Parts: sequence; C-alpha cells; structure tokens
Amino acid sequence: MARKSYDESELKTAWRENREATMKRSESRNNSRGSRDNIRRMTVYVSSDFQQLEVFDPADITEQNFLDWIQGMRDGNFRTSKLSSKTIQKRVEILRAMLRAGGLKKQMEFVELWKPDREIKEIRYWSIEETEVMDNRALEMFEIERLRPRAMAHLIHSIMAPRISDSAAFHWKYFNFSEGFIQFRATKNGKICSQFIQERFLPVILRYRDWVMQFKGGDEYLFPVSILQSSGSVKRTLPHATDKSIRKWLAHVRDSTTLHGENVQKLPSHSYRHTLAMRYLANGCTFENIAMVLGDDIATVHKHYSELIPNDAQRIAFEQAHALSCVISSEGTAQPEWLKRKRGSNPARAYRGSGMNGGFKSKSGVDVGGFEPPASWLQTRYSSN
Repeated sequence: MARKSYDESELKTAWRENREATMKRSESRNNSRGSRDNIRRMTVYVSSDFQQLEVFDPADITEQNFLDWIQGMRDGNFRTSKLSSKTIQKRVEILRAMLRAGGLKKQMEFVELWKPDREIKEIRYWSIEETEVMDNRALEMFEIERLRPRAMAHLIHSIMAPRISDSAAFHWKYFNFSEGFIQFRATKNGKICSQFIQERFLPVILRYRDWVMQFKGGDEYLFPVSILQSSGSVKRTLPHATDKSIRKWLAHVRDSTTLHGENVQKLPSHSYRHTLAMRYLANGCTFENIAMVLGDDIATVHKHYSELIPNDAQRIAFEQAHALSCVISSEGTAQPEWLKRKRGSNPARAYRGSGMNGGFKSKSGVDVGGFEPPASWLQTRYSSN
C-alpha cells in the first residue's frame, strides 16, 4: 500500500507557528538557499511525525517521545521507509533548530545529548569502462528528441559531476565555448567549479543549446521548466527542472546501459562525483585538481578519497621506508648482470636520494654517480692476487 505523503496543511497550530519561526530564524541567519529549502521541507516531516506520536505542541515533547521518534524512523513507522543514520541525523538537526526557534530549553537538554550511530561512508563509483558505455548510451539517446534533456543531464555529470541542485539550475552563462570549459560557483559552499569540455561533447552541447532555446527559458537554463511534463506535485514554482527530475533522468541513462551483456552498477546520482574523483586519482592527479572540478575543499577531498588508492607520494614514501626489501637487477652497473641486489644496498646512494639530506659523505669516500665498486665478497682469481 502506498504511503501517505507529508502535507503542511495537516500541521496543528503550535507546530505550524514553530515551523514559521524556524524558517524566519533561518532567513535572519542568512542561511543559504539550499539550507532554507531543507528547513522548509523537513520541518513538515518532523512536525508530522510527532503529531503521529500524538504530540501536538513542540513544548510537550518528552524524552520518551523523542526516543520513540528516533526508533520510529529506524523502523520505518512513519510516512517513509526505514531511514539511514545520516538521514536521521539531519532530521534531529532540524528538530534542534525548531527547539531553538521556540526557545524550548527543557527539550534541548535531552535532544542535545543524542549522538548519531557511527556509519562508515562507502565510496561507490563506476569503472572507467562503465562510464564510457554510459557516455555512448547518452549520445545515442540524444538523437531521440524527447530524451535529449536526459542525455544532456548525463553528459554534464560525466564532464564535471556537479551537485544535483546545481545541475537542475544549470545556466548557459557557465559555458565558455571559445575556450572549451565550464565554470560556475557551487550553491552549497560558494566554491568555484571549473572543468574543460571533452571535444567530442562540444558539438552535442551546441546542438542542444540550439534546440532548447525554442522553449521558454531555454536561453537561460539548460533544463527550463517548459520542457518538463507537469506532474502537479510541485507546490513551489521553479523556472527550471527539479532535483527529482535530474535524478530520474540520470537513472534512466544508467538503467538503459549495459556492459558485456549486463547492466552497469545501479549506483545513486552522487556516485558521479565519486567516479570523477577516483578517475583523477587513478591517473596521478592531485587533490587540488579534484577540488577545483568538484567545488569541494581540499581537506574534504583528502578526507574522503586519500585512503582509497595509493598515490605517487605514498609509493615514494614506501620505497624510502622499505628500501632494503626491494631486490633489483645489476644491469647497467659494474656488477655482473646476473647479480640481483637489494635496493638501497649502497647506503650512500640511498641517503643522497633522501629529501632530508643534501647528499651523503662517509669517511671512507664519496659515492660517485655512475660507478659502483664490486661487492667485497665478489672476488675473481685475478682480483684476489
């Protein structure tokens, strides 16, 4: 049976007034548009859940009511299925905002004590091969006029993987076609996102621009609301596509793509960002390169991806720390070619390569590049005389 959707008109007076105070406080704090939108939506969820628990005024919330609410979200007892720890954490943060707006210190005392479950964030991404076949599938879909917005949504995400909310409101002014790159400021954190456009995608994007400009708003947005079929479920009028529409389009490309006769991984739309980041790392790019494309802080990129793939710096560090464990050939030295040596068996050479030393000089002599004296134990009948 279908679950009943949330509706703000169902809120009782006390919850409705508290919700309005919370939104007003968010506006006074000059929160971002995204944060204000989250408060607008999620205060309805929180209020409705507590009303289902027969708490009709936020001032009446008891500690047991709060715990029942947490468990109800875990078990899927409200109007949604079971919620993840991350989603529950976000809703608790909304409740805290509502309690602050209402000046409800008694309730804040026990709500502030709550800590979310520790959840290991899994980085899931498509392989390069999967990404390529998805790109090809999108190019095929582009030739079908009604599927062009879906194809274009995928290509934009394949190129630079913006956040969904930024994709929905993507502007043509972000493009510099003469230089072949895209640049815009992320809504979430104000960071500049910059990326070059693959040459094979440029003519497709230009064709799409010519096509979408025939629709109202198409001269400004890539996905103007005029190209959408109205579902009647959107209460707030937008000049462009919704986040939900973008996710739906991306899922269509993903689900209609096969590789070696099997569907590509059924990953969420956020995995476009992980996929692009891992592609950069696998090819020796820096965290700075990734941060510039994704519009994240370098520290955030490092936190999420540094442990997933060894980079050149880690390889160098390993070889310096474990030099004697690496056996190498003697080819190109004064030693016989059949002789296998441990890397670093010449301490002078090992130390000279260290960034902590400006070369190494021993009392017995100086290591000269290009000459290595025979090992003391390797004697011939001539050299022993």
